[in-house]
Amino acid sequence: MKKVKILWSGITGRTATHAKEIIKECPYAEIVAGVCRNNLEYYHYDELDKINEEFDVIVDFSNPKQFDKMIKFAIENNKPIILGTAGLTDEQVKKYEDAAKIIPVFRGGNFRSKVKVFIDKVLEYVKSCDKDEFEIVETHYKGKKVPSETAKVIAKRIKDETGKKSSIKSYCIYDDLINDWRVDDLSCRVESFYELAEDILDIALVMKYQTSTQLYDLDGLYRENNITNLHEYAIKYAEEDDKINKKM
Repeated sequence: MKKVKILWSGITGRTATHAKEIIKECPYAEIVAGVCRNNLEYYHYDELDKINEEFDVIVDFSNPKQFDKMIKFAIENNKPIILGTAGLTDEQVKKYEDAAKIIPVFRGGNFRSKVKVFIDKVLEYVKSCDKDEFEIVETHYKGKKVPSETAKVIAKRIKDETGKKSSIKSYCIYDDLINDWRVDDLSCRVESFYELAEDILDIALVMKYQTSTQLYDLDGLYRENNITNLHEYAIKYAEEDDKINKKM
């Protein structure tokens, strides 16, 4: 099975740590090189021009201070980039929006299929409800930057798709790596970064084949490719690509 080759920026982070474990037995993804600030095993952000490995997609889960270098590097190499770095400035947001006119860019407030299902249910509920205002309550592990990108996505979609109002209440109380969101009786909880890493590898495989120069999120990726299950779709895509290559 043909694998998507990933260059991972922020390779020593929590999400990448899980991804490195997953790919040991993953038939469709591999991390061919990593970039970080202070580990001699990987490339430094000042050494991007020294990267020799061939790669298909860049995954950037790093630090806002490194963002400008990575988005510039993605454009120079004409490669899709998946952006998961939090805390970007308005100027940096403008940079990746401009980059999406040149290369495929994935910038999702949410990367998890499980959370996507929850958000879809929230939208269905809000549309069918007589209420005009809703409260998004999120509770996270200590140290999480809030409001989360996911909560912002929920609030924006409520406004854009229903015209109704919403507010976000954020709490950081968990000692363990737990994130949960609630809108009235609807709720969703995710624990650890393992599932997140799995979903990112799936997204990376799909983004490898995206040719449209645009800004993607999980919903856009699902719509454009008629996806109902991201993991199953990624596996099928890899198998079909492998068959094509064997015939050539």
